[in-house]
Amino acid sequence: MATATKVRRTRKSATSGSVNKAAEIRNAAKELGGKKVRPKDVIAALAAKGITVSSPQVSSTLKAAGYRRTRRKGKATGSTTKAKSAVQAESNGLSLEHLLAAKAPIGKLGSIEAAKRAIDVLTKLA
Repeated sequence: MATATKVRRTRKSATSGSVNKAAEIRNAAKELGGKKVRPKDVIAALAAKGITVSSPQVSSTLKAAGYRRTRRKGKATGSTTKAKSAVQAESNGLSLEHLLAAKAPIGKLGSIEAAKRAIDVLTKLA
């Protein structure tokens, strides 16, 4: 009966010829201007040195090193926009109820222009 022998695999140790990519990414970020560095710029700088890195690798290394891009502020949500338009309508002396009541005849007449002509005729008659 043959006995199976276990083969133990060892990790390759860092030799003098290997490159520490994370350190190179941090160095490239420092050289490119610090906080506002983009992964695309770091990849291009390292490619010029002959080092290939991926965008997720650069992003995670920069995040861990504290190089974070500033985020843009988001757009206003729908509820705040509706609230602002309601406030503006109220400041004009019109409420949402008034606007909805005015919308009904516009639908019957077919267009806003036709409704304006009808209102002009009514003002002349009154």
